[in-house]
Amino acid sequence: MNLKQENLCRGLLPGVIAGYFFLAYAGPDLQDLVGGAFGAGPLVGFVLHLAISIVVAALYTALFLPFVDFGNPLLNIVVGGLLYGLLWWVIGGNIILPLISGGELFRLELGPIFYGHIVYGHTLAFIVFLRDAVLAQLRSNG
Repeated sequence: MNLKQENLCRGLLPGVIAGYFFLAYAGPDLQDLVGGAFGAGPLVGFVLHLAISIVVAALYTALFLPFVDFGNPLLNIVVGGLLYGLLWWVIGGNIILPLISGGELFRLELGPIFYGHIVYGHTLAFIVFLRDAVLAQLRSNG
């Protein structure tokens, strides 16, 4: 496996966990919104949202994370997670979803979806950092 593939794979499990946190925060309305965009119900919305969370997390570890270095791990988590959550709030919540569902582009509303993206970004950044730190510790001890 090359470095790009390895970096993509680093985001899989953190994407699932961060996606669950997002769904837990935003509630069933998010499942209805995502499912409804595809003409389906909340179960399909739940599955689609987790699949999207995995892809977005893989992109985080492969493309975004290498550029996040504020000189402090806590700043990397807080600022990097915030920026990544905001990025996907704009791309996913204000461009892609409205294009699919026929909604209004760039509504930029501050509600559960906005804050859910922030929760997602921070959770993802924290879990990736924590997992990488644990793996580095295990490698140094083994």
